[in-house]
Parts: sequence; C-alpha cells; structure tokens
Amino acid sequence: MSNLLLEIGTEEIPAGYIVPALKQMKELFEEQVKKNRLSIDSIHTTGTPRRLVLFASGLPQNQEDIVQEVKGPSAKVAFDQSGAPTKAAVGFASSQGVKAEEMIVKDTSKGKYCFAVKEIEGKKIFDLLPEMLTSVITSINFPKSMRWKSDKLYFARPIRTIMALFDKDVVNLELSGLKADRKTSGHQFLSDNVLDILDADFELYKEQLKGEKVIVEIDERRDIIRKEINSLLSAYGTTLDEEELLEEVTNLVEFPGAVKCSFDEEFLAIPSEVIETSMKDHQRYFPVKDKTGKLLPEFIVITDREPGNGEIIRNGNERVLRARLADANFFWEEDKKTTLHDRLKDLEGVVFHEDMGSYLDRGERIGDLAYFIAETLDLSPDRLELVKRASSLCKTDLLTEMVGEFPKLQGIMGREYALVQGEDEEVARSIAEHYLPRFADDVLPETEIGIILSLADKFDLIAGCFAAGLIPTGSQDPYGLRRQSQGIIRILETKDLHLSLQKLFEKSLSNVTGICPDGDSGKVYEQIIDFFKDRINNIYIDRGYRYDIVESVMKSGFNDISDLICRLEAITKISKTPIWQNLVAVVERTFNIGKNCESDGEVKEDLLEEEEERKLWAVYKKEKENLLKHVTPRRYEELSIEYNEAFAKPIHDFFEKVFVNVEDENIKNNRLLLVKKVNELYVKNIANLAFIVEHDR
Repeated sequence: MSNLLLEIGTEEIPAGYIVPALKQMKELFEEQVKKNRLSIDSIHTTGTPRRLVLFASGLPQNQEDIVQEVKGPSAKVAFDQSGAPTKAAVGFASSQGVKAEEMIVKDTSKGKYCFAVKEIEGKKIFDLLPEMLTSVITSINFPKSMRWKSDKLYFARPIRTIMALFDKDVVNLELSGLKADRKTSGHQFLSDNVLDILDADFELYKEQLKGEKVIVEIDERRDIIRKEINSLLSAYGTTLDEEELLEEVTNLVEFPGAVKCSFDEEFLAIPSEVIETSMKDHQRYFPVKDKTGKLLPEFIVITDREPGNGEIIRNGNERVLRARLADANFFWEEDKKTTLHDRLKDLEGVVFHEDMGSYLDRGERIGDLAYFIAETLDLSPDRLELVKRASSLCKTDLLTEMVGEFPKLQGIMGREYALVQGEDEEVARSIAEHYLPRFADDVLPETEIGIILSLADKFDLIAGCFAAGLIPTGSQDPYGLRRQSQGIIRILETKDLHLSLQKLFEKSLSNVTGICPDGDSGKVYEQIIDFFKDRINNIYIDRGYRYDIVESVMKSGFNDISDLICRLEAITKISKTPIWQNLVAVVERTFNIGKNCESDGEVKEDLLEEEEERKLWAVYKKEKENLLKHVTPRRYEELSIEYNEAFAKPIHDFFEKVFVNVEDENIKNNRLLLVKKVNELYVKNIANLAFIVEHDR
C-alpha cells in the first residue's frame, strides 16, 4: 500500500480560514477516493498560516478491475427466430467493444434484455492523482478569495508552491503554470532552507520541518502555546482560560513562543473590558489576571520568532499597546463629560433601519414592551420606575467615542458610564445585560431589570424585522433573529418565567403596526409563530431530545416556554419507564377516535347504554379533579402515572366492547365526546402522544 503527501504552500492565510479549509480538503479527497473506486486507510489534514497539508495512507497502486454490464436491446429485438443476432444486436455489441455472441440475456422487470459484459482494467493511481488533486485544490471555498492568475485561479491567498508525492514519486500535477515538486520551505524568517522531501513519509516530513522552525501540526502548536502561557501564569496561581483566542493564535504562527510584557499601572483606571478588548481583539495578546480574576498590568505575546529576541519583542509590543491604551484612556475621559441621559436626544439622528426608525424610536419601543413585561411580572411601582430609566438609557452608549472605537463594548460601556454618573447599580448593570446572551453558550442576564430589558430588546427586534419583511431565509439572517429567539427561549426556561409568547408578540407588533404590510399584523404574527415553532423544535432536538417527543409536547402548546421544558423533561423520563407503551396507547387510541367529535358540550349520562362506557365515564368524573391538581404545580410525571393507572384498563375495555360509530347519531356523538374528554384531560395539559413514532416506543 502507498502514501500520498500534499502540501499547498501559500502566502499567509487568515487564521479563521485554516481549519474550515482543512476540513474541506479531507472531505473533497474522500469524495475523489470514492468516485475513483479506491480504498484507503486514513486521511489526515493539518496546516499553518503558510501551508495546507493532506496526508493519505493505505492507497493501492491501481484501481480495482471491474466487470460492467451495459443494458442493450430486448431479446426479442436482438435475436431472430433462429436465434441469430440481428443488426440491432451486432450494432449494440460493436458500440460496446464486444462480440454479439458474447452478450448475455437477463430477466428484468420489463422482460428479457441483452447485456454487454465488459471487463474494465483499473488505472494506475499515479495517473489519476493529478486530476484528483486539482479538483481538491480548486474546490476549496473560503469566505473571501483572491485571484492573481490570468486563468482565474481563486484561493484564500496566492499559492506559491505545491509539493505532491506518491511514495517517492512527484505527482504530475500542474496548476496555473505551477508544477508540483518535492520541495518545501522552512520558516519564512527563521530558516533560509528549501527542503527536498524524498518520500511521502508524514512523520519524517514533520521532523524535517521542525528542524527548520515549522511546527506543522495544529494540535502540537496549540499544546506548546498552552504550556508556555501556563508556565508564565503559574507565578500568579492561574492558568489559561482564553480558549477562543488560543485557537486563533495557534493558526497565526508556525513556531510559537511566549513573551511576558507589561503596561503602565495607571491604565488600570480604564474599565478592564476596554483593556482586554484592546489586547485580544486588536493585538491578539493574552491578558494576565490574579486568582480573583483581577486584571494585572501585564500581558503575554505569542511570537513567531526566536525566543532570543525576547527583549526586542517585548519593547515593540509594549509600545504598541501603550498607544492603544492611551487612545482608550482619552475616549474614557472625554465620554464621561456627557451623561448618558444627555445623549438620549441625539439617538434620534442615528437610524437603526429605514423601516424601523431611529435608535430613539427603537429605545421607546423597548421601554414600552419592558414596562409591559414588568407589569406582567407584578413588579412594584418603584421597580417599574427603574425599568423605565434603564430602558431609556440602554442604547445611549452607542453615541460614545469608546463604543465607536470598540463596537463589541456596547452595553458594557453603558454600564461603566452609568456607574460613574451615579445611576442605580441595577439600572447600570441592566444596560450591559440587555444584550445577553450574545451567542449560543453566552451567559444570561442576572438582574431582574436586565432580564426584562433583554427580553424586550429581542422581542422588539424580531417583531420589527418580520414586519419589515426581513425574515431569515436559509443561511441569510443579517439581524441574528435565530440567535435572538434562542436567547428568549434560554432566558424564559432558565429563569422560569411564565410569560406568554402570544401576548408578548402581539404587544411587540402593536408597536410596529405601521411597518406591517397593509397594516396586517395578524399575518406577520403567524409568520413569527411559525418561525419560533421551528426554532423551538430545532433547539430541543439539538439538545438531544427525541424528535417525536418534542413534536408531541409542542402539539399541546408552546406558548409558555418554561412550562414546555417541564413537560418535555417529564415525558422524556416517562418514555424510559414500563408504563410508556400503555400510556401512548391510551392517548393515541382516544385521540384517533375523539378527533372525529365536533361537539364541545357535556356527556349525556342517559345516552350511556353499555356498561364499559358507563364505567369509563365514572372513572373520568372521579379522577378529573385529582389529575388536574398536578397541572399548576407542574407535576407532570405524577399526572402521567396516575392518568395511565386510571384509564389504561377502562379504555381497553371500552374499545373492546363498545362500538362507537353506531347509526344513532346521538349515541355516536355522545361516545365520541366521552373519548375526546378522556383524551383532552392529558393532551391539553401535557402532550399529544399520538405523534410518537411507533418504532421508537
């Protein structure tokens, strides 16, 4: 078996492009392997900012030989009465390179047909590789690509070298005038050597590059960086906790080393978030903190140079950060001269969206909705005033110089300026918290006012965007409405808030009625609910809940998210117990029959003729109130158990002995109504188990 080693040497590729590109390389080569009928042991990809590498082991030297059967004319057409081949048979056989006498006749669904049997000899892998690798390289997609050749070759950055070896042989690959060879280069600054790779031996390739100051394996570079940072942090009793930054920095260097630097303590008067953002977002520096999480006047730089140049590196990076922090300090001092309240009127001049008005308009809508939520949650008059104050200020920091320089600090700077300017502490915190959660696993708002503002902000944004026709489609979601809906769901379930989605969206839409097409907010509401329904379904399935259980629970309503998750967890737990099949059967059978009932009146006892239906009605009357006592405290597991105990046998007896669809319409409808009431006692309160998939029970 043979090995393949491919290295695409490039100019420096952005860090965020590398891992997705390597994933594509592996998948694309796997497709080529399958397409060309090849076997393979393993495929491994790795890379640095200046090279993308693919190593495949266990490739054969040749394709497997195959026997191919090509369908020709029917036997009736191919042979005459004497059995001799006709012109049609001879012509077909000739076109396939076989003799007519060598064709075989096989039975098909349409009768007997002739088949030409051809033995196709497998090609040499070495001859297939040029086309295979060309397809892989040219099919990699990047967020942004460059074109630097006249024949429109697009890649993240210009390709400068291609090394392609099949065992010891160079693959005959040429791409835009660039021929593959066995050469690769060492580190762009630390090595002047060009290496000849003699064999597609991945371990030897890695060692040769390491000798020229290139650590080609991503995992190895990451481990080196982590170890060096932790070594420096050990003096403070802390360890690295910047995983996202670590992933980025790992793909910015080929030969990592860590250097500890410092900055003037006077800059610590600036909010720590500003300093950390200056470090991480602008310079990719690692902040240093003590055991309590307090920021220290030090930072760590990951270099792509020899550690012997540490002093030069330290001085250069300290100088860069000093300039950044000096700018930030200027913004901080200047912004404090104008209060957030005084900035409020200027929000009118900042357009959020042409259909949704200015940030002042949006802030007023958020305030109205926040007040509505606060009243629903029975906040005291004093607390309601704080909600008003917080909602009026929540967008004002967008006008500050600091947020203009560091947009990701919106909300955070609002909190800091509010605290400095003497605002209530919870009001200040809520300004920052109303943006939470910013992404799927982000923290949630903690203060009561922050929670209310966060919900109001998200409900208003979703309602406004849908009213303006800015509905997410496919991968297009410019206003992050999927993320906003996920934030709503997480807040409502985690904080156990019993708020009605229907009332909140109706209230939100009432504030943007003028945006709705023809003023029809009802149609927009239906679109929002459908969107939210899909989001709820996807979120809980992604969390590992069974898709049919999610559907069955949602069939009983999803207006109260906090209640929905309680029912979902209860049904999931019940599904793993011995009563599950009986419970599903009771609900399913009563639903399938009861759904034909069009009456919502009362069961008439004088029309109950059969003993089994009288017993079922007696059980219903006896158990109804006892079962409903479990609903308000959300004891859904207990309700399920007791419902099954109460109705499993009488329902079975009813369907065994009682014929529902009798000719007498009064008796028929009365029986349908009885079954419907038994079903609704469970379905209206927990889940419609008629949607449970049978093979999953």
